[in-house]
Amino acid sequence: MTYVITGARGYIGSVMVTRLAGEGRALRLVSRAAAVPMAAANATIEQVQADLRDEACWRTVLDGAQAVVHLSSRTDLRAAEADPTGDDNLNVEPVRALVRAAEHRSTPLPVVFASTVTIVGCEHANPVDEQTPDRPRSVYDRHKLECETILRNATQRGILRACSLRLSNVYGCGGTSINANRGVLNVMLNRALGGEPLTLFGDGGYIRDYTHVDDVVDAFCRALGNPGVCDGRYYVIASGRGHSLAEAYAFIAESVLEHTGRHVDIRRIPEPPDLHEIEKRNFIGNPRLFMERTDWRPRFDLRAGIHDYLVRAVPRPVPVH
Repeated sequence: MTYVITGARGYIGSVMVTRLAGEGRALRLVSRAAAVPMAAANATIEQVQADLRDEACWRTVLDGAQAVVHLSSRTDLRAAEADPTGDDNLNVEPVRALVRAAEHRSTPLPVVFASTVTIVGCEHANPVDEQTPDRPRSVYDRHKLECETILRNATQRGILRACSLRLSNVYGCGGTSINANRGVLNVMLNRALGGEPLTLFGDGGYIRDYTHVDDVVDAFCRALGNPGVCDGRYYVIASGRGHSLAEAYAFIAESVLEHTGRHVDIRRIPEPPDLHEIEKRNFIGNPRLFMERTDWRPRFDLRAGIHDYLVRAVPRPVPVH
């Protein structure tokens, strides 16, 4: 089976490629940028540079494909607010083009789409599940919801067999995000390892549900391996546990001290006046539906995930006897 992965050079994509290549999968990696040479002992890897807003490019990408993992998107919240039309062009138009290209196939193609839990907005009860009403508050979230709707409609029409995975605050050791406004936990881990202080807005009371990137990649793999999951709906992918930002930063400081012996300073600073309301949310997810349908389980709680990051980023020296 040839799996197409868009955004393969991104944060989640690079971790997914490592896993699937290690399993010996045939991969077609799609990126807007020129391909970087890549070799894998047990996997067939083809790299394609493509403009996914172009239906013709999608037709080439889909030739012989068995499934698509669509990770590619611009995730910059502020850029989307400043340029909604441009964000539609970058994030929604590729999904429209995918559907147009898939109409020419003889059988419906499985597609797993990377979406976001922030589509539910700021005013909701916790934990959030698939019954929680959608109240998108940002351009980025509205466009993610539009992509989900396009894929659901295409599934109902028999063009695709799609599902959307709504991801919650992904973190963990892996590739590097090109968006400095995302992955705040990884940013703070790197600052701590570099001896820099951690900056916390206000009292750090906002609640987040942090999901380890390895668990996220496992969720995508399980969606690919369970055809019944690709039925047009979306699923909440989260750890099911909430932590305040202050608590998460304290975990980082404690773990860095234990791992390196270095004390980490946490500095509280005022919230920026332009902080978007979605950044002030309190969120805990309930992934029960996806767990029931795929046997997926999040393996990492936050402490374990932070420890894993430090172990992989700064391995301890092996004692010489």
